[in-house]
Amino acid sequence: MITDLKYALRMLLKAPAFTAIAVITLALGIGANSAIFSVIETVMLKPLPFPDPDRVVMVWGRYSPKSGGGDRNVHSFPDYVDFRDQSQSFSAMASYTRAGAVLTHGDESQELEGVAINAEIFETLGVAPFLGRGFTREEDKPGAAPVVVITHSLWQRAFGGDPRIVGQQVTMTARSYTVVGVLPAGWKFPVQSERIDYVMPLQFVIGAKGLENRGAHFLEVVGRLKPGVPLKQAEAELDTITTRLAQQYPDTNTNFTGITIVPLHASITGDVRPALLILLGAVALVLLIACANVANLLLARAAARGREIAIRTALGASRTRIIRQLLCESFLLALLGGLGGLVLAWWGTDILSAVGPKGVPRLSEISVNATVCVFTFIIAIVSTVLFGLVPALQVSRGSVNASLQQGAKGSTGGLQTHRVRAALVVSQVAVSLLLLAGAGLLMKSFFNLRGANLGFNPERVLTLSLSLPRVKYPEPDLQIRAFERILEKLSALPGVEGMGAVNPLPLNQNIRNSSFMVSGAAPLPQGQHPGAGHLMVASDYFQAMRIPLIAGRYIDRRDTKDSPLVVMINQAFAKQHFPNVNPIGQRVMIDQD
Repeated sequence: MITDLKYALRMLLKAPAFTAIAVITLALGIGANSAIFSVIETVMLKPLPFPDPDRVVMVWGRYSPKSGGGDRNVHSFPDYVDFRDQSQSFSAMASYTRAGAVLTHGDESQELEGVAINAEIFETLGVAPFLGRGFTREEDKPGAAPVVVITHSLWQRAFGGDPRIVGQQVTMTARSYTVVGVLPAGWKFPVQSERIDYVMPLQFVIGAKGLENRGAHFLEVVGRLKPGVPLKQAEAELDTITTRLAQQYPDTNTNFTGITIVPLHASITGDVRPALLILLGAVALVLLIACANVANLLLARAAARGREIAIRTALGASRTRIIRQLLCESFLLALLGGLGGLVLAWWGTDILSAVGPKGVPRLSEISVNATVCVFTFIIAIVSTVLFGLVPALQVSRGSVNASLQQGAKGSTGGLQTHRVRAALVVSQVAVSLLLLAGAGLLMKSFFNLRGANLGFNPERVLTLSLSLPRVKYPEPDLQIRAFERILEKLSALPGVEGMGAVNPLPLNQNIRNSSFMVSGAAPLPQGQHPGAGHLMVASDYFQAMRIPLIAGRYIDRRDTKDSPLVVMINQAFAKQHFPNVNPIGQRVMIDQD
């Protein structure tokens, strides 16, 4: 075998142009597969960085169709507490919601992304701080001293890795917090965000009222199943608790019909899994085209080497030895292509990490690791068979006398060789057309999305996120006046044509859903009123977003807390709830808990 490999290497070095073309072709095909596999390995195959990650699950709420439906809904804090205290299927259960703050350190300020949690999160996820400690249940209660746990990256970035950080005071959004811990390096909170800077107790984000309001649904719940407890059993138990809560609290929980439990890993990767598998299929077809190309090159080269192979056969070389020799050349080509593919995959993963879509979880963790290298080696072996076996069998099957008589170096081989090459060309064209059709459909979908009517004009629209410190602006009136001053000053900037405020931003998945009742409609049982998502807007938001007005007027500066309450509805709402009357002037009662 070593002799065959040495001879194969000499033959490839004698044909540098052929070798370079074959290696580059294979490198492109193998590199694309390795790059996409590195994404799949990180996102779909790599376990989450927690102890026993298969036992960590997301707990979602199911709502009746009349209230907006859906089986992936968030919870209120009182509901979470009831699940935690009454369930016997979980060893730990925690809740969290996204948060933001501005860190002031020295003369510098920086915007931070964080998570508001309760103390059980550390036990649920099985994480212990690198420095210091986590939170206690006492720190979850209103009136406790403000504390925060920062991530390892923020500790390094903002505080230079100072080991004395635990116990120090830091200022976040004009409030002083005591740092009680630093999370381990590389640890990431299980939310679809590439950067989390800190975690803090829920009460410092939502306040005491948020902890008490059973009608305020904004918390995601994560739990750790006890060993041996199946997912369906835990789901059935929580369904029973949900039914009991609906009976105890009909005003807030009647539409709450059950629980959906999803493994945390599946919950994080579910949206991107189909797209990644389709992408892997596409690059696999690219590799098939590359193998067909190289197989054609090998057939042409083998035809040119017909006399050489015939002489070796006449001198006693067996057909098996000839096939092995040719497969050794194919293996070296595939090996070189695999090495080149690894280099391309390494570059590709760096590019994907830097500019990849934000919706792909764990994107920053993508790398060419040992698993990807093994996959690449397997792909190289498979490629050897795909593009090397047919030419080797075809050449070794030839007649010795015919090959010696044909003699000429530039001969193109017999009828059978032509047929094989024609079949390879046909297969290349067929697969290429399949890829072209898929690419065409993707481009059509892309342009359809670009041309979709969003209900507003996104051209030249800039957004910024703004939060006011509750310490400085504790009352709603103070917050409203501060926002009005900010909007007024921003509106006066040169080049600003329109300015408004909205919460949340359009197309955001965190739109709040509230139940309502249309005046004059048939009465419904308590707690069974329909629900609808709503936005809170201020100033000239609709004009700034170029949202057309069908009837009535815009919400504008005339609408304050002292003026009559008004609401704008969209056409879908009007058609469903006011099918035969003019909706302008009609009344709806909205549950604003």
